[in-house]
Amino acid sequence: MTNIAILAEKPSQAKAYADAFSVKSRHKTHIELNPCSTFPNGATITWGIGHLVELKEPKEYRKEWASWSLESLPILPAKYEYKVSYDKRVQFNFIKRLFNEPTVNTILNACDCDREGSNIFYSISYMTGAKNKTIKRLWINSLEVEEVRKGFKNLQDNKKDLLLYYEAKTRQISDWLVGMNGSRLYTLLLQQKGFNESLSIVRVQSPTVYLIYQRQKEIENFVSTPFYEIEGNFTAKNGTYKGKAKIKSDKKEEVLQLLQQHNIMEHNEGFVKSVTKKEKRTKSPKLHALSTLQAVANRRWRYSPANVLKIVQGLLRRNLSLTREPIHNSLLTMSLPISRTTWNAINKSQVFRFQLFPQGAIITWGIGHLVELKEPKAYDARWNRWTLGSLPILPER
Repeated sequence: MTNIAILAEKPSQAKAYADAFSVKSRHKTHIELNPCSTFPNGATITWGIGHLVELKEPKEYRKEWASWSLESLPILPAKYEYKVSYDKRVQFNFIKRLFNEPTVNTILNACDCDREGSNIFYSISYMTGAKNKTIKRLWINSLEVEEVRKGFKNLQDNKKDLLLYYEAKTRQISDWLVGMNGSRLYTLLLQQKGFNESLSIVRVQSPTVYLIYQRQKEIENFVSTPFYEIEGNFTAKNGTYKGKAKIKSDKKEEVLQLLQQHNIMEHNEGFVKSVTKKEKRTKSPKLHALSTLQAVANRRWRYSPANVLKIVQGLLRRNLSLTREPIHNSLLTMSLPISRTTWNAINKSQVFRFQLFPQGAIITWGIGHLVELKEPKAYDARWNRWTLGSLPILPER
């Protein structure tokens, strides 16, 4: 049995890691690697399936918390406990058995390089009960073979990783508290007033819904009022154009007074008194976030948000593809993971942008590389944004 266990966040990630080494055997729950210079005794890669473990329901702490009543609130467990998701027990049981194998002395956290990746790893690890194991962190920015190998040869300790885990765990528990207490409280109070449904109160969803409500009320209560401007049609040597004076008033008298002040009639002759030239710079637009891509796809091709999300997720699974920077909920863009060797070999004149993110080195280049993709419309929307935001940024490697 190997002395190194590797936990990836999802099956596709585990497959990418395994493809960088010699595979001994593949199983439903794990992949075994042959011995090599990185893993002299081989290694076993297993994976989570999203959140294998989750916080327990209120009723699993106390029987009285099973029913919704104002008397049972607030729900504040003395200690927050986790459970294994019922439909993922087979995968968890293998991980537990692997982590507790006496021959395994080192466990590698190879989940995503963000707080949720850290949360997934430690939540699973603690549930396995494994003790006295050395924990190392794989921290790479690409799933390209060369970068995976380099990452496994340069593992980090778990000090930074633990801080990310504590942050994510705090957020997870706060979400639980808001949801379990807020949903019950508002539902029960509204039911006293004749409301017959249950209401979901969530940390992010609820204030967002309220913002939408506020905006809707502003629209409903909006009262239009007339205003006055000065608009003129100008005829010059090279053609005609329309212009406006820098005045906008709800008083007609003010606008008329300005016209009289400058002796402006219905038809006038004039001349250019002065010309001011200013250089203005417009920043390159940001690459699409998921929400903006959904908006563009809906406007141009009537794609539903769910359909766009399905396409994006499919591309992510293919590792071709689309990537995002999870910590900052940042940008989605085409990700073609490349190595230093590949970078040195490609034609730089075709490169528009190079960025480095936790899940992939992002390189944007000529349109010819997009022809074989099965989601041309999604990429078409991205390509328009890429060309506007293109910069010849070289990688710092």
